[in-house]
Amino acid sequence: MNKVIVIIANAIRQTEFENNTFIAGGFVRDKIMKKKSNDLDIVVSLPNGGINLAQFLFKKGISSRPVIFYRFGTAQLVISGHKIEFVMTRKESYRDKSRKPDVIQGTITEDIYRRDFTMNSLIMNVMDNKIQDITNKGIDDIKAKIIRATSQPNIIFEEDPLRMLRAVRFAVQLDFIIEESTMNGIIRNAKMIENISRERIRDELIKILLSPAPAGGIRILVQTGIMQYIIPEIVLLNGAQQNKYHDKDMLEHSLQVLQNTPEDIVLRLSALLHDIAKPQTRTEDKKGVHFYRHEIASAKRAQKILNHLKFPKETITKVCKLIKNHMRLKAFGDTLKNFSDVAVRRLIFQMDSELEPLLSLIHADNISHAKDYNLPNQIPNLKLRITSNLKKINGKKLPVTGRDIMLHFEMSEGQNIGRILDKAYEIWLMHPLWNKTEILKEIRLGEELWKKKK
Repeated sequence: MNKVIVIIANAIRQTEFENNTFIAGGFVRDKIMKKKSNDLDIVVSLPNGGINLAQFLFKKGISSRPVIFYRFGTAQLVISGHKIEFVMTRKESYRDKSRKPDVIQGTITEDIYRRDFTMNSLIMNVMDNKIQDITNKGIDDIKAKIIRATSQPNIIFEEDPLRMLRAVRFAVQLDFIIEESTMNGIIRNAKMIENISRERIRDELIKILLSPAPAGGIRILVQTGIMQYIIPEIVLLNGAQQNKYHDKDMLEHSLQVLQNTPEDIVLRLSALLHDIAKPQTRTEDKKGVHFYRHEIASAKRAQKILNHLKFPKETITKVCKLIKNHMRLKAFGDTLKNFSDVAVRRLIFQMDSELEPLLSLIHADNISHAKDYNLPNQIPNLKLRITSNLKKINGKKLPVTGRDIMLHFEMSEGQNIGRILDKAYEIWLMHPLWNKTEILKEIRLGEELWKKKK
């Protein structure tokens, strides 16, 4: 990215853009933090400066043709493979319940104070790489790991409610703390998150979940009241007590499972929502508290939640499949003593490409239970069994098709073909080395016995 900066600096030397062109935002923040960044935003302190500079660079043959957004006074182009955004210094006014600002020319100082947080308010002159800290708080806040609104939090969040989610996201991505007045501003304005599109909320939620501290991010969303307007079902988990298998309430258990999962959005969504319908399935009798079939109810509820947040269908399908199956091994204990090889092979074929994610989810769930019930060895033991069974199967698939059954039994399409094919599958799971002839022979014997019993 330094190469791109040099290209721009050389191009604008001895033009009106010289010393009026600055890098702003995340790139400068990351430079202070001694981190690499590919996020380059250029602000130009001239009327219509962003668009004019982008067009100037294109005419010089330095960049791609700019994509221009006249309403916002911005332009995007590519230099040496890097996408860059150019804007003029501006001040914005957001209409009620709108994410679309009215943009007018502003001074560099006005531009800085309309930005979200002091850590993102630093600017760097393209010509000499000198950094300016106009708020006088940006550099100190970065060093102290503090997220602070550039001006009055109410104004900052009312203008763009998405900034509340960005504050939480930055906190968990960078390991920063949201300072008190900014946090109070989030709490006061939490309901305004309803004015943001579900797609933009989804995108910030994904970044929070894929951060090093996803549990901390969700906890902040609950504590500030934002979660009530994103996934209210999660709020219902807070303080909801469980049974003897747990030493945490439903929310804290779910957050520990979330923190225990690898950095994968399907897995982390599954972890967050795996017990989402537990409050609705709670029953109690002389034997204690139960949550019968909560995994089925949770999968259905997760589907509605993720649809509402506009997640892709493929993601929703995978998440629901994992949630639906996350209780599948609970009854077999740490050693899986009564979990047969047939059951292992059935698990392999039914889960297919979701097998590894399911094992990760179950393990994360297991080790998040109370100490006497956390089954730390269950998944390691199962993985050994899976490896052994995969060697036996050796990539084979069920050698019998519906057409084979129709020809062998002289049946027409639809006459119990599905039922007999299910039998073939069960036989093959017990005898994975059998060929088509052996399986069909076993089915015929079983069918004859079934008919005699009738």
